[in-house]
Amino acid sequence: MTVKKGDIISFSSIGYGNKKVTISNQRTVNISLTEDASLLDEVVVVGYGTQKKSHLTGAISKVTNENLDQIAVARVDDALVGQVSGVNIQSSNAEAGAAPTITIRGVGSITGASGPAIVVDGIIVDSGFLGTLDMNDVESFEVLKDAASAAIYGSEASNGVLLITTKSGKEGKTKFNYDTFTGYKSAFGSDDYRRSATDWAALEEAETGSISNGNAYALKLIEVTGIDRDWQDVFFNGGFITSQSLSARGGTRDTKFSMALRYLHDEGVVITDDYKVYSAKLKVDSKLTDKLKFGISATPSYSKQRSLPTSIHNPIRQSPWLPIYHTAETLQFIDRDAYPNVTVGDYFREDHLDELDVNGDGSSTTPRTSGDQNPYAQYVEREHYEFKTKILGSTYLTYEILDGLTAKTSLGVTLEDEKRTRWNGTEYHHSNPADYELRNRYKTRLISDNTLSYNKEIGNHEIGVLAGATFQKRNDEISTVNGSGYSNDLLKNLQGATTITKPADGEINLNIRKIGYFARVTYAYANKYLFNASIRRDGSSVFGIDSKWGNFPAVSVGWNASRESFLQNSDFLSNLKFRASYGLTGSENFNVGDGLTNTWPYLALLQSANAITDDGEVTAGFSPRNIANALLQWEASEQFNPGVDFGFFGNRITGSLDYYVKTSEDLLLNQDVSYVTGFNAGIVNKGKVQNSGWELELRSKNVSTEKFSWNSTIIASTNKNELLDFGNDNGNLGVDGFDRNTQWINLVGNPISSFYGYVADTEITTEYWDTPYNRINGQAEDIIVKDLNGDGIITDDDKTILGDPYPDIVWSFTNEFKFGNLDFSFMLQGSQGGQIRNVGDQYFYHFSGATLDGAPETLVANGTIPDVSFLQAKIFTDDIVQSSGYFSLRNVNIGYNLPDDFTSELGISSLRLYVSGQNLIYITSDDYHGFNPEYIDSNNTAITYGSQRAGTPLYSTYSVGLNLNF
Repeated sequence: MTVKKGDIISFSSIGYGNKKVTISNQRTVNISLTEDASLLDEVVVVGYGTQKKSHLTGAISKVTNENLDQIAVARVDDALVGQVSGVNIQSSNAEAGAAPTITIRGVGSITGASGPAIVVDGIIVDSGFLGTLDMNDVESFEVLKDAASAAIYGSEASNGVLLITTKSGKEGKTKFNYDTFTGYKSAFGSDDYRRSATDWAALEEAETGSISNGNAYALKLIEVTGIDRDWQDVFFNGGFITSQSLSARGGTRDTKFSMALRYLHDEGVVITDDYKVYSAKLKVDSKLTDKLKFGISATPSYSKQRSLPTSIHNPIRQSPWLPIYHTAETLQFIDRDAYPNVTVGDYFREDHLDELDVNGDGSSTTPRTSGDQNPYAQYVEREHYEFKTKILGSTYLTYEILDGLTAKTSLGVTLEDEKRTRWNGTEYHHSNPADYELRNRYKTRLISDNTLSYNKEIGNHEIGVLAGATFQKRNDEISTVNGSGYSNDLLKNLQGATTITKPADGEINLNIRKIGYFARVTYAYANKYLFNASIRRDGSSVFGIDSKWGNFPAVSVGWNASRESFLQNSDFLSNLKFRASYGLTGSENFNVGDGLTNTWPYLALLQSANAITDDGEVTAGFSPRNIANALLQWEASEQFNPGVDFGFFGNRITGSLDYYVKTSEDLLLNQDVSYVTGFNAGIVNKGKVQNSGWELELRSKNVSTEKFSWNSTIIASTNKNELLDFGNDNGNLGVDGFDRNTQWINLVGNPISSFYGYVADTEITTEYWDTPYNRINGQAEDIIVKDLNGDGIITDDDKTILGDPYPDIVWSFTNEFKFGNLDFSFMLQGSQGGQIRNVGDQYFYHFSGATLDGAPETLVANGTIPDVSFLQAKIFTDDIVQSSGYFSLRNVNIGYNLPDDFTSELGISSLRLYVSGQNLIYITSDDYHGFNPEYIDSNNTAITYGSQRAGTPLYSTYSVGLNLNF
């Protein structure tokens, strides 16, 4: 602009107050506008449409992608940690490209899925598509948390809804954007689990005055190899993450387009871990006539992931003195009669030293060793890959029939073609033969949505009406074959196998059909009094003829009190809205224990079986797999949510406070049935779970000047999970999936998954141990427990609830600073109140060989314990129940926008350079020993939830990047 001294420039923008600047001698003017509550009408995406933010009556949180694309993560959902109240995102699996666990307002089902429905540009997709989206292509996220907001999606929405809107083209010249970052990831190890043979031998000598044979042979080998390191240093080798994104957006008044390409490579932090994804995006919106609009979108992607072949706890618990490969020096220690073929370069196994002459006098000892293969070989000699090709495509057509009356039809399709290979090589384990598994999976989802909407303003009345129907078809086909008989590693496929077999569940074909009808009415009077009601009726092929249909109504009201005349001119209060909602949602996505989801449990399915004929011959046939129940129906969630939105001092301070009670009932459970049926259990609708809690979102503009700004955000959520009904199985005891028989109890009045067992009292001193220094970092297997009922003996009556895996509060605190062209932001984030059952302690502390023969009786005789029953295995006590709470410096970002004068000379619009970090500080509780308190092992079910064997390690990331617009 050409101006002179004394001229006045006026700045204005919809939703913000005007600002005037008088020109003096400056050549550049930097201004910041303040939101005007009377003008603020931000649009929020809701189910099958949009709505003014000021008219919302449900609990919906919106996150705009302003800086999320600068967080060095492989998936868009990882970047949402700490961004939304009521949403708990856990890094439950730290493999490269692995999905986090997302729960909205707690776990409400016992056999059902716990994650939210994912909707991308109006199309429902599986959560796996979040790994293919490019954050640079995301415009915003909306999270529908209460039933009134989510009920329009009916049976998809029992766990909330995550709406993702991608960027569209805008009228004008084509604008190109190039984003890239490169970062290095390093794993958080566990100091508690670190092992040193030298330190352990020194501890033994200091306490006993001598060194046992087990430690002596370790020191002898260390002299030869110089190796005494923790396996964490070998396996947690860190890795780079690199992202490249290029987009072009633009268009004319009638046709707008957006195109994007992306490449991401994440090397993970564990050896062999690797993930690559290639994706593209095309989005076109065209106005064919004044009334007719057309749009099409396609997002193809291809990913290749080498996943971890086994749980990380097993290899890294091996002895620190163990070399990876044999050398000429180490061969002299092995028994050549037992291992005549071992040579230089072969993998070194612990049991190669079972007959080691420690003293050099010709006598041999048999120290305690492991028969496992070399830990390094367990990973590098196994190649587990997943190759996935996905396409998300959609098209729509809208026609404005009359002023305000619009018809829309859309068609969305998702295609997933997955090839999974599992090669276990000839040297991965000395006692397990090589084998290969090939699994092909093909999934499709076809959705047709058809709506008719009417929106009209008549004086002070604003009316919105929506009616529609949706049709959905899902197919899932899985085929698996296995190969065996490999003598070498030259052909790592079925061609190299001598025997090819198909497992019993080698062929799975699932076909789901669903029809839904829905309607919604919204009404606002004078922008003060708000009303919203919706209804959805879903029918699914999952259920029987008498219960195929489920109804999901919702209603919500709101009052914009700040629009009233007695508050309108308040200098203190700029926004105050009270709202309340009630609604029902449902679920059909359940797993009833046979590993298959959505298998029509109302039918008596058949399975292969052998039968004996009258003449005694065995013949192939079929038998019922389950007992039929034609009365099975939808799981239902009922939710009540009062809330308030507020703003003070011209909206310099804004926020919301919500309270919710979410009750899930008619849960699909396996319950005991009479044996006369031929089965011991069947699926029924029984059970009720309640989640309740508070949610706070508080945002403030602490400083807002032309040269400096400082904004803060506080987000906090609480949740209480309570089992209200568990049918005939109240008090059910479940055991873990590790074959360790640790117990959970499902008891009314307590959380779904409550840890159950004895309360630890006193450790057993080493004088009662049998070879206490036999294993590095070894601990006693048993511990003295408390007699809770005071009867003088320990029985099952002394077991009690030891904790649960659900946090009491999840929170974040974000600050954003801007000084001229320089910006700085950071997020503190944490979780408190939950526990984890860390079975990893049993492996890393070697709970074994606890007491000498007769030691329990000795402890009774000397009065240490009143009865031998007071000695119980540690894994059955709260000794391994540890806090899963943490405090983290989750994100840090420092950026610099090059001055406009400089970029204009280069012929570009803008250039921003930045450095960022994730998890730069991550502090766990003192009693937690593992690698990641957020990790949850997938071996366990919902009723035995919250266990791990130390877990895959969490990591920190340091990255640099740039954002270029031209």
